[in-house]
Amino acid sequence: MSQPAPINSIIKDNTVQNSMVKVQLKGLNGIRTIAAMAVVIFHIGVELKAFGFESTTRTDLGGFGVSMFFSLSGFLITYLLLIEKARFGNVSIKDFYIRRVLRIWPLYFLYLTLALITMYVYLPESLPGSLAYYLFLGANIPYIFGTTLPLLIHYWSLGVEEQFYLFWPWVIRKSKNILRFLIIFTVVFIVIKLGLRYINATTEYKWPYQAWHVTRFDCMTIGAIGAFFFYHKNPLFLKVVYSVPAQILAWSVVVLMLFNKFHIASVLDSEFLAALTVVMIVNVSTNPKTLVNLDKPVFDFLGKISYGIYVYHAIIIFFTIEWLGFFIQRLPIVPRYMFVFTFIPLVTFLVSYLSYEYFEKRFLRIKSQHARVKSSDTKTWIETQPLNPDPVVLPDTAKVRASQVD
Repeated sequence: MSQPAPINSIIKDNTVQNSMVKVQLKGLNGIRTIAAMAVVIFHIGVELKAFGFESTTRTDLGGFGVSMFFSLSGFLITYLLLIEKARFGNVSIKDFYIRRVLRIWPLYFLYLTLALITMYVYLPESLPGSLAYYLFLGANIPYIFGTTLPLLIHYWSLGVEEQFYLFWPWVIRKSKNILRFLIIFTVVFIVIKLGLRYINATTEYKWPYQAWHVTRFDCMTIGAIGAFFFYHKNPLFLKVVYSVPAQILAWSVVVLMLFNKFHIASVLDSEFLAALTVVMIVNVSTNPKTLVNLDKPVFDFLGKISYGIYVYHAIIIFFTIEWLGFFIQRLPIVPRYMFVFTFIPLVTFLVSYLSYEYFEKRFLRIKSQHARVKSSDTKTWIETQPLNPDPVVLPDTAKVRASQVD
């Protein structure tokens, strides 16, 4: 079985220490596309009554899509930090936070402004409500207590991610035994979740479990555990993850998600999916025998703008209902379904592309100046001044692509 070369051994090689080491991960934009579209389809389904359908279509796609995002985020952030720590002997906390701010905040606050203007015009009774939580990146708190603002319900996951980032670089920088910390943290988090689920089922105290379930730090640490084993090229890990049964299981779950048929144990479905997302990540990015190839231009394009897709789709659904709902309701049922599930995604793609090209890129260029391990649409590399003009490039099977989302 073909396996990637040990990246950490290459980094530590004295002949490479002063070179620009390129490490590319391909195919991950495909996973971003799947996760983002799961959320979009879920939210369209929730609003079907507004388009004249008799009932909404409630699935678990939205939550599963977010769990995939969390696992992918935990994997990539941890993987890049491990490379940075190995190469430089530490992790630059300052640069990490600057990169997060430049990636997340511009679009976060742009959309927040657009949503507030829209609410002021169309839904003035909803303001100010829980606005303060959204201003200070605590959007998961009103989500937990059912006091979300219209057009901002989906912001809860951004709040969770930002809170995770508050402490995660410190963990990688300070921890002497990262794997032990990851395992203990994940196990304790899940045990507490199970205990809170029991309390939720047997008492009137519902919010503690809801808060814990929404937070989902364990989905990110599951991704981080995968990154740790992948970084160190653990033979058993690679053997299991590269195996055909593991790949079939992972992609079968994606298919079951689409039909709302995926349930192992509802309390742990997100964690199970996070682990399977690691299987997808490693295979699409490094396995030459991967069963599913996501390294395609369409996935690369959509994955690159997936942050915008996630952020903008809610307001596009709102304006489609507000401006076109009356006309859409008069379409025959089949064309109506086709229109709703085609028009909204296409407009979302267009808006997200324009936002990425003419707004987000300005900040991403600044972000790249603070990256010791650089991220772009096509490559990730450790930033050093090369002693020779030819960069050291890993074999094709070890290529890793990390996009601006990370």
